[in-house]
Amino acid sequence: MPTVALLAVQNCMYSSITGPFDCLSVASSLWQTMSGGAEPSLFSPTVVAPAGRIVTAFNGTIILADDCLRDDIVYDIVYVPVVFGELSPLLADAETIGWLARQGERGACLCSVCAGAFLIAQTGRLNGRKATTHWNLADSFAERFPDVILKREKMLVDEGDCITAGGVSAYLDLTLYLTARFGSHELAAMLSKLLLIDPSRRLQTPYQTGSFRKNHGDLEILAVQEWLEANFAGMVTIRDLAARAGLGERTFMRRFKRATGDTPLLYLQQLRIEAARKLFESTAETIEEVTRQTGYEDISSFRKLFKRSTGLSPSAYRRKFSGFF
Repeated sequence: MPTVALLAVQNCMYSSITGPFDCLSVASSLWQTMSGGAEPSLFSPTVVAPAGRIVTAFNGTIILADDCLRDDIVYDIVYVPVVFGELSPLLADAETIGWLARQGERGACLCSVCAGAFLIAQTGRLNGRKATTHWNLADSFAERFPDVILKREKMLVDEGDCITAGGVSAYLDLTLYLTARFGSHELAAMLSKLLLIDPSRRLQTPYQTGSFRKNHGDLEILAVQEWLEANFAGMVTIRDLAARAGLGERTFMRRFKRATGDTPLLYLQQLRIEAARKLFESTAETIEEVTRQTGYEDISSFRKLFKRSTGLSPSAYRRKFSGFF
């Protein structure tokens, strides 16, 4: 019976503790039912927390943990939840990070969701290895942990003794995965059907929105960015953009990349794809019309570019995001 420590920390998301606890408990109940009572409960989840055992979730909910961070117990699985807000105090918390590191060194499988990956990375156990986190935290993660191979497009990455999952609701993907790994694929399928969890999510890219860096302080480049936002569908050349910034082309290219993190052409492409996403989400415009309105002429090329950027074809993206009610 795998023992599971659900780590409660300050500013964690309450549901990312209770959700996995409930999912794993349901999986255990199904496991016993499917075996006709011949098998013991599959998972044994426990909520643990730093000394004092009381933490406050980001929404103000008080969490009273079942146990503190003890070194005389080595868990099979240690789960790090979603954390909201500033991460620096947690990453500087020697008690929590040290305990995570020791659990990993002694054989526990360290798992995380969303920003929880930062805590596992802080132990050093992800250095030279693959991991993922929420797409909106990917740049910050890559900057803080350059030795980790970040797979920002993945919903879940398994490195054997470390499993990282993407955004907030990825705890559902993680608990399904743990159910299959420690139980069986049949059990995971049954859990998916019972709790209505989509088992097919592999990528975060369909859920991403454009991230356009503007707080860089370069006023000439910022003016070009704002012009591009209003004119992305028209003809755009590097010469015209450089002239608009009052710079030579090579200087413009260098400063644009330094300020935004992207080349001007890649930045333009992201603006156009973001506009296409919004059109597919909120209008009934045909693919041909969306192609034209976002500055492209060749529908086939647009389809390929859209799928490469989002992980979905235009029609599949529209089916997934255009009709919530």
